[in-house]
Amino acid sequence: MMGHWLDEAMTASGLRECTSYPRDLAEEAPFQLSVELVPIPRLTTAHVAEWTSKRKIRHSIADTNREIYGCMVAWKGSALLFHDTSDSEAEQRFTVAHEVAHFVLDHVIPRERALRYFGEGILPVLDGKRNASLEEKLSSVFGQVPLGVQVKLMDRNPSGHLASGAIAEAERRADRLALELLAPAELVRRILRSTPEEDGVLRVASRFGLPEDKARGYARSLLRQERAQRFSIIKFLGEDRS
Repeated sequence: MMGHWLDEAMTASGLRECTSYPRDLAEEAPFQLSVELVPIPRLTTAHVAEWTSKRKIRHSIADTNREIYGCMVAWKGSALLFHDTSDSEAEQRFTVAHEVAHFVLDHVIPRERALRYFGEGILPVLDGKRNASLEEKLSSVFGQVPLGVQVKLMDRNPSGHLASGAIAEAERRADRLALELLAPAELVRRILRSTPEEDGVLRVASRFGLPEDKARGYARSLLRQERAQRFSIIKFLGEDRS
């Protein structure tokens, strides 16, 4: 069973259930979501700034130019999803899924919450056409509603690490949703239950087209969850003394 936030995100994505793997969200997403894929070799923050400038999207992208795997720029319920075509096929597959996940988690869901809370009158605020009133500003407390253009270029500190725990958590959630979209946990668990761990990692990576490091981390996380659940059940029922 998935966590509440993950269930909500899977529903909010509106993506159809996948019937064959590896899944290609680069093909699916533009037809099922309001997103446009932007493939660029050796992607940098400067490329993103150039594209947003052409679209007349006024927003600061980054203080310094650097290479990135991908980026999500969202506004008015739509998004540009950038990814680096110099990466391997598996890396690109995961990057696209990760940026789709950011769009759903950080734009679609908060936007839907704002519309439910305030009604259609909040749209000009969400779209950056007018400033929020004092009451509407409370949405940042009650509904965690983003205003205006959103750019997912996670800030780094001078050492290159994520700048805050909140950013790290946003990235963790985007990774988890991306993995669920590409390799549903229940299918991965079936493989891991019938295969030794390292062989299982390779089978998961191959079947779902995941980068090996992502498949390994995902497998270990799911195995830890299973062990924890097993321990909780044994503890609840009492130790078997037979």
